[in-house]
Amino acid sequence: MRMTMSKHSHNRGFSLVELMVAVTLAIVTGLAVIMVLSSYESRKRTVTVGNDAELNAAVGMYMVEREVRMAGAGLTAATGMLCPAGVNLFYNGATIFDGATLAPVAVTDGGADAGGSPLPDRIRVVRSDSAFGVAPSTIVKLMTTPGGDVTVVDDTGLGNGDLFVASAADGSKVCTLMQMTQAPQVAGSAWTLTHGADPTHYNPADPAANYTNAVSYDVGDIVTNLGQFGMRTFRVICNDGGAPSLTNACNLVSYNTLTAAANPALAAVDSISSQVVNFQVQYGVAPVGGQTVDTWTDATGAWAAPSAIDALRIKAVRMAIVTRGNLEREIVSPAALVLWDASLSGAALTMPLSNDERRYRYKVITVVVPLINVIWAAV
Repeated sequence: MRMTMSKHSHNRGFSLVELMVAVTLAIVTGLAVIMVLSSYESRKRTVTVGNDAELNAAVGMYMVEREVRMAGAGLTAATGMLCPAGVNLFYNGATIFDGATLAPVAVTDGGADAGGSPLPDRIRVVRSDSAFGVAPSTIVKLMTTPGGDVTVVDDTGLGNGDLFVASAADGSKVCTLMQMTQAPQVAGSAWTLTHGADPTHYNPADPAANYTNAVSYDVGDIVTNLGQFGMRTFRVICNDGGAPSLTNACNLVSYNTLTAAANPALAAVDSISSQVVNFQVQYGVAPVGGQTVDTWTDATGAWAAPSAIDALRIKAVRMAIVTRGNLEREIVSPAALVLWDASLSGAALTMPLSNDERRYRYKVITVVVPLINVIWAAV
């Protein structure tokens, strides 16, 4: 018997319906993968920018807190603060302080905008960087004039260009800030400190013409080495020179209060943290002669320019920094940010947000910083 095979081989492929189903499944799967990746990328961006905002807030607060903790360093004596009667300070052709109080910290309140949201404050910190500030030298010869040489028992580590402050040991005289114009010179068993006229820096040509009370210091008064005297301001500055808004970028910055312009541009200062939209500061005030804070107050009213007695009552500062993170498609932040809660006699501080502002994520860090050198001075 002979077996025969079909002349035609039937090799079946995919039908059009099967191809369409496969393509549809591939499209759906691709769209699902794209949506997952998009969601992941969006979440990753939110987390990353949120972390950046938190890091900016932490770094900014750390830098300010470190300076505030050192406020008043070198400006204390065994009897308390070094210059309770005020200080004479001249710089670059202008009298900066004419017997006024040189407080370790000074806050300038920023006020509020039309919507009642607090605008950024600023804080000025004064301190010395000298290792010899705690060991003043005694004056052993009456100064011939307020601009004359100062003769002391030892040089306290001073060098050419260093700054020192002359004062009464008991704080009864107005202090005067002076700058060395040459290295200390040996004068028998004593040392001569020369602070020649230098109107472009700290020594006026004629102190009597610049200060209401130009002091010639006497035997028994003291000289304290300030090294490179530091007076720095910390504040928020935006790239357009305005207040923080949705259309500008703002940084927390610091600068030398004496050498910088009154309102410097962002490019002319040292930036600390970016995307900072608020910086608030309050004084922590103790009763006269006390050391425990019982009141938190803004730098307004009588506290806009505290008297010498009130300046000594400031034992701490409370600070809050707010940074802005990523812009989201929907509202993700509350109607108001709480910068600090009510405590003692101080009210809570909140920062209202518009609906557009609420589409951003924010980080708020609040700290209380004791003024250690003021507390140790036991004033």
